[in-house]
Amino acid sequence: MTIPIPISILILLLVFIPTTTTIDLTSISSPRGPFRTSYVFMTLYNKRTGERSKSCVNYQQYLRTDTSSNIVAYDFESAHPFNLKFWEAMYNRTNICPLPSDKADKIYYYNQVIPLDYRIKDDGTPCSKRFSKSQTAFRNASQFTVDVLKDHRAGASLLVLDKGAKFVQGWKDYLFSDFYDPYINSETAIPTFYIYRSVLEEKIMKFAPHNDISDDQVEIRFHRPSGGPFDASFAIIWMISMTCVAGGGIWAFNRHRAGKDVTLASQSVDDDTSSPSNDSETKGFLDRFGGIITICLMMTTLCGVLLLGYFFRPVLVIFFNIFLVIFGTCSLYGCIRGFLSNFKFVGHRWYNAKMEWFPTCGGRIHQYKYSEAFIGIICLSFCVTWFIIRRQPYAFILLDVINMALCMHVLKCLRLPSLKWISILMLCMFVYDAFMVFGTPYMTTNGCSVMLEVATGLSCAAKGKNKGYPVPPIEQESVPEKFPMLMQVAHFNPMNECLDMEIELGFQFTILGLGDIVMPGYLVAHCFTMNGFSERVRLIYGFISVVGYGIGLIVTFLALALMKTAQPALIYLVPSTLFPIIMLALCRGEFLKIWNGVPVECSPLVSDRNDLQGKKWSASEHGITKLINSSSSPDDTMEDIESNAVIDQSNSSSQQNPPVNV
Repeated sequence: MTIPIPISILILLLVFIPTTTTIDLTSISSPRGPFRTSYVFMTLYNKRTGERSKSCVNYQQYLRTDTSSNIVAYDFESAHPFNLKFWEAMYNRTNICPLPSDKADKIYYYNQVIPLDYRIKDDGTPCSKRFSKSQTAFRNASQFTVDVLKDHRAGASLLVLDKGAKFVQGWKDYLFSDFYDPYINSETAIPTFYIYRSVLEEKIMKFAPHNDISDDQVEIRFHRPSGGPFDASFAIIWMISMTCVAGGGIWAFNRHRAGKDVTLASQSVDDDTSSPSNDSETKGFLDRFGGIITICLMMTTLCGVLLLGYFFRPVLVIFFNIFLVIFGTCSLYGCIRGFLSNFKFVGHRWYNAKMEWFPTCGGRIHQYKYSEAFIGIICLSFCVTWFIIRRQPYAFILLDVINMALCMHVLKCLRLPSLKWISILMLCMFVYDAFMVFGTPYMTTNGCSVMLEVATGLSCAAKGKNKGYPVPPIEQESVPEKFPMLMQVAHFNPMNECLDMEIELGFQFTILGLGDIVMPGYLVAHCFTMNGFSERVRLIYGFISVVGYGIGLIVTFLALALMKTAQPALIYLVPSTLFPIIMLALCRGEFLKIWNGVPVECSPLVSDRNDLQGKKWSASEHGITKLINSSSSPDDTMEDIESNAVIDQSNSSSQQNPPVNV
């Protein structure tokens, strides 16, 4: 199941369309303070029994940049100890109304955490009626509660919610990663935390008897581990990208060695020689301007489809999902077959048993094999499973596997003829990526990047802090589906254990577009398969390009972490991969040879296609003489000529015993 060249070009275009951007989704979901989420740990410690109980709560002031580390420390030991007390010293009382009489002595709650209801229900007293007289009066209830506790010198407030309870305007109360109350003035309020009533009863009251609370034997500390300046998801996505780029390049190198490499140049030669009515003027025009026309068409298609995604995003997402199921199946099939070809059992009779009863189709000559059908069914089932569960929290793992296979399969299938055309294409993609991320916000009415909105479906229009209550994902009318042409890795947030997937519906991700892998990957594959160079030289160029890509990706992640905004990765990846190759070629005196490329008819390139079998180079003595006369130049040394001869011999020998599916 190989993908022909025209379909490979289509895959190349579709891979680039929406996804040449590196994004940390927390950088565009909301304004961020020192914490990525509002979750913190609240640990109750009973000094009399020595028992501890840890639970998750949400921190109101998590968006502030000046959050005191004494309130929310990095660990339990260094956290500030508060005493747990109840309102008016009444055990398990959480309603603030009615308020204490003005004639009674005022109670102060120094260094104490007081749990009180988040919603003030109308109990008939003047204290509660003010918050039920209109549809919007409830907004002042939380600020009122915090102000009362502040007036009584409380150390912190612990507001209690009933999970899923409906309130005035019809929504339900849920705690989630971005929860906070926008109607509480976080600058002047005492430290405020939120907890479910069920958690308070099961994890707090169970370990805090009345006597222990009265005797100040129950402490509460707030803490959360430090996540560090860089998330571990960066390292995972770096390894995935390096695996795709290096794996695709080495796979292309092995195909080239085995004589199964097909370049765009070689295909053009085949088309020219096979055409009975070849027009010399048309051929000359295409030879001179074919590359420019191809790149112009490619860039026009990219911009056009990106705009279609901007205005008709749901339709395009469905198209890409179906596209990924089809071509993801082909790519997984090719990768598995290529991997299995390294084992001896592929030559056994049982592995090559043919399905003689099954008719051939699509121009196929040979009968299908049972092993091919079995592998194909597994790959199709894998992709269909992803398609069915793609909205589930852990479906991104299947998606990453499919996209890795797609990237490596595309990189090993298609090559561009010279560094010149690759450089022009990479520079065009450089400008395209930078403009779509940094330029389009100045052209859109909401000031958002077209690339970001198309890739993630998230709008940057309303991220202000006082725009109303943050809506939990489960209550949103429609959670936008991300484009599937993305590598996604969930954040290794130390607070992930607090996430309730029934409410969150997913993790927060670091994502990398497939275009950021495939575009530099074409340069890597080209370095591994350049015509007219020995294997040793190609390995040197290939290794340098892989290292350059890895360094460029690290720089991209550094920029992402430091600037706290989405980055067009190609503005870092293009220079880091292209410049080292150019500098190395200049130092070795091979720049013009690499820049212009060695024509396929002057290179010992063979193909697995039937119509190229007549172009194999002989390993005989006469074949070597022919190679020297056609490909050597007055400047070539005898070492270069001998290296080319060795390549010729290795290619011919590989055709005698070709692998099953390199």
